[in-house]
Amino acid sequence: METNKKTIGIIGGMGSEATSDLFRSVVYQTQASSDGDHLPLIINNNTSIPDRSDFILGIGPDPVPFLIESARKLELWGADFLIMPCNTAHYFIEDIRKAVSIPLINMIDESAKRVEENHPEIQSLGLLSTLGVYKTRIYNKFFNERGLKIIFPDEQHRQNIMNAIYGNQGIKAGYKKEAARLVQPAVKQLLDMGARAIITGCTEIPLIMDYLDIPVPIINPTKILARKSIEMAGGMMKEGTGLGAQGKTKRGSER
Repeated sequence: METNKKTIGIIGGMGSEATSDLFRSVVYQTQASSDGDHLPLIINNNTSIPDRSDFILGIGPDPVPFLIESARKLELWGADFLIMPCNTAHYFIEDIRKAVSIPLINMIDESAKRVEENHPEIQSLGLLSTLGVYKTRIYNKFFNERGLKIIFPDEQHRQNIMNAIYGNQGIKAGYKKEAARLVQPAVKQLLDMGARAIITGCTEIPLIMDYLDIPVPIINPTKILARKSIEMAGGMMKEGTGLGAQGKTKRGSER
């Protein structure tokens, strides 16, 4: 029996399909010829975590106690390190780290590192995300440190992205094509503003990539986080899985 692999713990439920997407990405990017080649992984799909953007915008309860509860459970259950498929929740990452004794990988920091290492030709990136991420500017913090510029869409397009994520016909409600129609104009605006790559800065956005037309490299933090997790857990990386969807268009983008 393999004993040197580390167990991955996922603080999930933000939302459930995004959590599943991260798990699938870990499985897909792991080089394996049998069950035993895959990595041990524990998911706490805590759907009771209050909305992160609502708290940041001053209209909802504090999610930090719930995030800490999930992290501690995963540590108790045997996780060796933690990952969290929610960009907005990374605003609270230091609070969570202080509450546990195992590492919690910063998805946004890892994404900035990967862009710097693998896309030196790209200096300006457009961000598709939640209002909470835009307000806290957490992407700016880690990308600006590496000389990378983050471009936001205007206020109306930001609200349209939120509607695409949270609306009655949004991604969290299971609607993909309808959500993509709200996001596509924001993509165009970001490209017109000089973005040379697009960051899927909400873990819901990769779920609609098949319905978006994006002719530039797409930086997918979910996929980057999965790759980092495989490395830390002692798994083998599948060849050719790349950094993220590489500028492919509708129905052809790599998740």
